[in-house]
Amino acid sequence: MSTKPIIHFFSEPKLILGLYLLLAIIFSLLNFKKGQTKTFAGEEKYTHYNNYVIFKNAYFHLQEGKNLYIHFPEKQWDLYKYSPSFAAAMLVLAYMPDWLGLLLWNLANVLVLFYGVRYFIKGPPHTLFMVWYIFNELVTSVANSQSNPMIAGLLIAAFTFFEKDKVHWAALCIIATFYIKVFGILAALLFLFYPNKGKFAIWCFVWSVVIALIPLFFTSPDLLIWQYKNWLELLANDHSDSYGYSFMGILHTWFGLNSGKDVLVILGLISLVIPFIFIKQYTNFQYRLNWFVSILIWLVIFNHKAESPTFIIAFTGIALWIFSSPKNSYIVAFAILAFVFTSLAPTDIFPLSLRKNFFEPYAIKAVPCVLIWLYLTFDFIKKGLKKS
Repeated sequence: MSTKPIIHFFSEPKLILGLYLLLAIIFSLLNFKKGQTKTFAGEEKYTHYNNYVIFKNAYFHLQEGKNLYIHFPEKQWDLYKYSPSFAAAMLVLAYMPDWLGLLLWNLANVLVLFYGVRYFIKGPPHTLFMVWYIFNELVTSVANSQSNPMIAGLLIAAFTFFEKDKVHWAALCIIATFYIKVFGILAALLFLFYPNKGKFAIWCFVWSVVIALIPLFFTSPDLLIWQYKNWLELLANDHSDSYGYSFMGILHTWFGLNSGKDVLVILGLISLVIPFIFIKQYTNFQYRLNWFVSILIWLVIFNHKAESPTFIIAFTGIALWIFSSPKNSYIVAFAILAFVFTSLAPTDIFPLSLRKNFFEPYAIKAVPCVLIWLYLTFDFIKKGLKKS
């Protein structure tokens, strides 16, 4: 019996897109239906789509001239940590009923990620394998109403635009991620691989100013400056004792290392710059792609706040690497390792006791990502020295 019809069926982009949209619809309606029954700490109950509530409330707080970056325990759990511009961007959704706003928010996230991957520079069939590979990880992020799929999709689009010499759009995608989560700006280092560096810098400046001023439609210049100061203060003081599912989290739980977080981040930043030393490699597409993959992984494993839903960023990078690289035993092994222990680790495939007593406390979800990042880092040096 031929398997071609089955392969053709599952390779149909419209089928995959339909499943992505269905994912957003199902989790939006399920979380809305659960109502205000979730507790984070204490007895106060919140919705199961608390992240979306935080984003929506930020728009009203901006409009009312309230400090965006303080606690509002009567409305939401946790702080708002994005830019004033992101709060302004929630205008349309903020006035909608929660069920509809939440649905459109989740749909926007899955669509940005889907099309970011779908029109990745390598094209099909690579992209079709990628969107299947990351589907389970996407479930975790969508179930938590996170913005991480949007971040991943925008950064992949930026890489594709760089490859197509459309630096103005690459700049827009990267700057947009900065105004959502600041760490996305590190992807701007991609410009070192490409021509038109000055043009890219100019467009970054233009988009930064345009996006930064969007909230002026809803607030005064003085209040906007105040909001940006509050944002910077929050970011500067965001150094909790938690390690999350990060590289530092692994060192802490596995080896008892309790200090050196800043040193590790500095070493990580140095490692990101090392590949740019080997200028002769700049013309090698796989070299450029591998660096981009390493930055997507870096953004998660060096984030002391990294949670399970954040890993869609790193895992999408891993998918790009796996399905766009010449296959060897290492890549196949990493593909299996990452899928099992990063994507499937939080699911019911594994017993609850194993997840609670081993996977979670030992940050197992981050381990394959760290190993792949280390492999790529040493591979940059090996290939660079070989060609220099």
